Amino acid sequence: MDILKISCIVIGIILVLLDINAYVRQRLSDEIGFLIGSFSMFLIIMGIILHFRMDSDLIITLLIICFCFLVLIIFSLCTAVSVLVMKNRELAMQVSLLNQENERIIHETGIMSSTDENCSSE
Repeated sequence: MDILKISCIVIGIILVLLDINAYVRQRLSDEIGFLIGSFSMFLIIMGIILHFRMDSDLIITLLIICFCFLVLIIFSLCTAVSVLVMKNRELAMQVSLLNQENERIIHETGIMSSTDENCSSE
């Protein structure tokens, strides 16, 4: 079953390359990039170490093709989720800065009276 060993190694290498590419372009967060990298290393080691002995080549080939598509779909979903998480963090920082600037402008213009400040601090 050399085809199964070779396919595991090739899938692992492709996944590592995609993972590094997406991480460098900042489309993956650290945690998800590490998980995908670990999984791809597991696939490479599994392809090198394990010995498969099965007689049904067609079924195994179809399973490998389905597994490849499943891994690529999961990778694309992880990339999309990571991009959304990073955008969410950036927007939260911007909202915080806008709130701070709004409070500073209110205090500078003297819109809030001293009684309002006492009520809001308690």
